[in-house]
Amino acid sequence: MLIEICKKTQYACEYSITRDDTTHEHFTLETKTYFLHDICHYVVEKQLQFKKGFWGMLSIGHSLQELFGKENPLTPELRFIEQIVGPIQSVYAGHLPKQQFSQFIHHLNFEISDLVLNNCLEEIATIQNHWRNLEIGKSISLTWTL
Repeated sequence: MLIEICKKTQYACEYSITRDDTTHEHFTLETKTYFLHDICHYVVEKQLQFKKGFWGMLSIGHSLQELFGKENPLTPELRFIEQIVGPIQSVYAGHLPKQQFSQFIHHLNFEISDLVLNNCLEEIATIQNHWRNLEIGKSISLTWTL
């Protein structure tokens, strides 16, 4: 799946998704709230090879509207990965010390190695730096292969 995210303004981005079956989806979101979080989902799900998270579900044909909201019955796996993505985003943003990360996911009975955590943080930083330097009207392209 090809994911293109266009910087429409400093505060809005337009997503254009082309699935492997050639179906498309377009949506515009407010950048401050959604862009970093969506990039964290992309990186974490890719690093963990997690096929049933946000990007995996979009890739198999679910719409953004279907995935939106915490009570959506289609997404128990999405709620699971959210409990990993949130703390990683908090570490990236400096709200949670990296040394405390494992405490925040301990209840999931799921471990993430320091190597994987560091890889996630580095990739998030790379994408964020690219985004910050991107001119209005230009896009970044990501590929989802899981």
